[in-house]
Amino acid sequence: MSESTLSLKYSDLQAEVGGFLGYGVDPSAWSAEKAAEVDRYIQSGLRQFYYPPAVNGIEAAYEWSFLKPTATITTAVGDAEQDLPDALGRILGDLHFDVDVHNVPIVQVSEARILALLQQSESTGKPQYAAVRSKASDGTTGQRLEIAWWPIPDAAYILTYRYEAFAGKLTGSKQYPLGGMRHSELIVESCLAVAEQKANDEKGIHTERFMELLASGIAQDRKAGARYYGHMGAQEDDVVTRGQARGDSYPVTYKGATW
Repeated sequence: MSESTLSLKYSDLQAEVGGFLGYGVDPSAWSAEKAAEVDRYIQSGLRQFYYPPAVNGIEAAYEWSFLKPTATITTAVGDAEQDLPDALGRILGDLHFDVDVHNVPIVQVSEARILALLQQSESTGKPQYAAVRSKASDGTTGQRLEIAWWPIPDAAYILTYRYEAFAGKLTGSKQYPLGGMRHSELIVESCLAVAEQKANDEKGIHTERFMELLASGIAQDRKAGARYYGHMGAQEDDVVTRGQARGDSYPVTYKGATW
């Protein structure tokens, strides 16, 4: 699969930021110090783009649709908790069983709720509830997440979920930022805005242009189907109500009768 010839690459951002700083557009002509400075501004500009500030009445940290991919996890028999992928920030909403398993989705609840359920019963079966929690970390790596199940899985169930993805650092080998060609100019201006603020200690034309393009980019992303996700887990009061409807199949109601 080939990239669009208009897709933005790391080398393009190097040229833009290096040219703005007066270092020229050829990284091979820079000193190690200058290359490191340009790289810092690029990575900071990407973080600003991925998690943008408030703009034109839109709340801060707008959540881009391209940062919400789907993935699967397979439960392990007898394992009450499992590690989640390193690049996962949080799970958005419920987890859905494979199409050949006719069961309602697994609802996210608090860790306290899972612990209370396990105290009542360490039974096994198809999970009904799940809680995502942080694992202990000594700082040698970034903090990781794990997911806890109740009931404890009695089989290997394939579950599909949507999640907030953490993006990696741009490098010469991993050169394409997330967001695609559509947001290329916005990413450029984000990096230049960081450069002018940190190198020149001012908010100038690039900061202004970044905010203008950000508003437009968010509007385009919303048309593409993006949604704002706040708290996605069930509230404690909701758990019992939703849990009463749980079983091995979806409830069906017809003319007042429910099966």
